[in-house]
Amino acid sequence: MNYKERKAMIERFNALQIQAVAFDFDGVLADSVAIKDDALVQLVELEVAGKGAAARILWNQTRGVFRRERIGRVFADVLGIKLEDDALDRMVARYKERVFQRTLAALPIAGSLEYLQGWPLIPSYIVSAAPQPEVIEIAHGRDLQRYFRGIFGGPTRKEEILAGLIQREGCQPRELLFIGDSDSDHRAAVAVGASFLGVVGQGCHNPFPAHVPTVVNLTGLAERIARWWEEDPS
Repeated sequence: MNYKERKAMIERFNALQIQAVAFDFDGVLADSVAIKDDALVQLVELEVAGKGAAARILWNQTRGVFRRERIGRVFADVLGIKLEDDALDRMVARYKERVFQRTLAALPIAGSLEYLQGWPLIPSYIVSAAPQPEVIEIAHGRDLQRYFRGIFGGPTRKEEILAGLIQREGCQPRELLFIGDSDSDHRAAVAVGASFLGVVGQGCHNPFPAHVPTVVNLTGLAERIARWWEEDPS
């Protein structure tokens, strides 16, 4: 993007009054969804062989739900095992051991770094369902923290975080754009009146209602956001 194009883009964003962008992490900034899916299946197969496929289905249906709750539900509904608190804590710890280093090393979603490095004019935030200390640690490990005004995660629910960002930025709800890859992300945005852009990877199931705008990745995100707002009929 040359100087004139950049200046024009700034003017368009100012006119459109987009005040902040919030990003989910897994599947939006990092190509880490499959890493976490596979780790869950491995844990289940170690407990009861042959149940991995059923576990994967339920796991996929609960994207955006807090990790501890998701694991507990999979074990209860798929394996018929109700994990008590201590056992669930141990299972969550085993899961983290399987995913942490691989998430640190996961490839960025195409276009994400280009946007963050080239478009610092609008405040950016991470809003994840993963435990907040872990999200912060991973962001620092990937040297992403420099691009974000704040990094947030569980146990605070996403709609609460988004509502706080609207208040923090002093913007109208619609002036906050949340970019996510799950239906729960979309519901969180709707709950607070924020705008939403879905990320649906190539060949992946689209979990969003038909009216929700989507992208395959974040390539050309600045231009995509500007064009999307111009086309937005609401």
